Amino acid sequence: MAGVRGGGLDDETLQQLRSRATQLLLKEDWREYIAVCSRIVDGASDDRRVLCSALAHRADARARLGDADAALADCNAALAADPVHPGALLSKGTILRGLGRYALAADCIRAAALAAGGGADEARELVEQCRRLEAQARSGAVDLSEWVLAGFAGKCPDLAEYVGPVEVRRSARGGRGVFAVKNVEAGATLMMAKAVAIGRGVLQDTTDGDEKMVVWKDFVDKVLDAAEKCPRTAALIHTLSTGEERQDDLVVPEMALFRQEPEDLSLTDGTSMVREGTQEVLDVDRILKVLDVNCLTEDAPAADVLGNNGVVNCGVGLWILPSFINHSCHPNARRTHVGDHAIVHASRDIKAGEEITFPYFDVLVPVSKRREASRAWGFECSCDRCRFESEDFNLKQEILKSENDLVNGGDMGALVVRLEEKMRKSMVKERRKVFLRASLWNAYSAVYDSDKLVRKWGRQVPSEALVAESIADAVGGNKNVLRAMLRGSKDANGCGNRLEVEDKVVRIGRATYGKVVKRHAMRALFRLTLDANNNINL
Repeated sequence: MAGVRGGGLDDETLQQLRSRATQLLLKEDWREYIAVCSRIVDGASDDRRVLCSALAHRADARARLGDADAALADCNAALAADPVHPGALLSKGTILRGLGRYALAADCIRAAALAAGGGADEARELVEQCRRLEAQARSGAVDLSEWVLAGFAGKCPDLAEYVGPVEVRRSARGGRGVFAVKNVEAGATLMMAKAVAIGRGVLQDTTDGDEKMVVWKDFVDKVLDAAEKCPRTAALIHTLSTGEERQDDLVVPEMALFRQEPEDLSLTDGTSMVREGTQEVLDVDRILKVLDVNCLTEDAPAADVLGNNGVVNCGVGLWILPSFINHSCHPNARRTHVGDHAIVHASRDIKAGEEITFPYFDVLVPVSKRREASRAWGFECSCDRCRFESEDFNLKQEILKSENDLVNGGDMGALVVRLEEKMRKSMVKERRKVFLRASLWNAYSAVYDSDKLVRKWGRQVPSEALVAESIADAVGGNKNVLRAMLRGSKDANGCGNRLEVEDKVVRIGRATYGKVVKRHAMRALFRLTLDANNNINL
């Protein structure tokens, strides 16, 4: 007769359940795997070894489904029964690592290796990973050089979350914004945030609304699932605007909320979950409104994606702290997407107290086009650049004429020469000159793209590198500007000697991609920036 264990689970049944669990593990059917583990847990209450093993395995599965709270509860239950259970310690270390508790994770992993009496090399490697991530979380320093030089081959690098010298405050633009609390140089990392969820797809037709809707629905389901499983995630989503509140009613969140350790977070009524009997129910309607106005796309003018190898052409996600960043046509920040993380960096030098801003849309266009774009987003841009181009009486007629000429076509060289002459005669300050060049970038670009126009107008048109350098002062790092600087670096008239030009190229490269690679790896990013048919010696 088969032996019977505490709770009524006999040896034969246990063996059947274990066999079933193995099958489900191979299929990665985590929900059913959890159900099988739960049967073992319920039936093995008097067998500490079996109980702890089942709890550790269930914790792994729950962690894979994103239910970190329940996963940690399983680990703690196993460790209460056996404080040195290797599987429970390793599971807890892995879960804590995913939650950003790197020091505690390293302690659990070391203890697991000691308890198991083996696996020291693997444990050392995991502990070293935790050490690197802990350093990232404290400093924001990232080095993706090897990955970039390898052509993004292999697994996407692990990244920590990091909150740099920034804080959320009330903004003069209305509502809230993110501000620098100290001077920041171009390229420096401001924050690194992991997405609550991301929806990605490969669209045959990027204008197909139905295909995009499939990606959007998948993304929304992921967000709701994440919020349902994690009260902290729900609380963080609740800090974002629905777009319907009065600007003055929006609460400025404490920065500790974004740095808070998950189990230390004390939830108050600021959570997007409401009680219904004994069940917590998501306020789905509110979350959907939050997503409508706070999602970021990976193909935005302010974004670069590293590592997708040109496969994914539709990506949308929710990154909480970056969603507080407002728009400006004179922006000072960009973001680089690496896996599920968004690395936000300064795209030009930022002074302490200055608001951090993204361009929500293409800002290398005239003010009239930018006004149309901002209204489509539901706001009026009143940045210093927009005010200058709208209110400067001396240049207003020239700006209007140049905009019309740009729309109607014709000789862009004549437009550029006339604008440069007008700015010279009007003694336009350099700061405002770069604004105008940025607004009429398409005209300058058309000249530099045409050998015929370059020969026709010669030295009357400023060099491509000189214009690119000046426009970088207006819009910060930008792929179009960087591409122009790279193309024009061979004939960088007015930009200094060869070494000075090289330094300027690297500086704009840092402003575009951030300080995520060392200088020797920056050349690989430059090659990505240039068109395939551009044969330029880097």
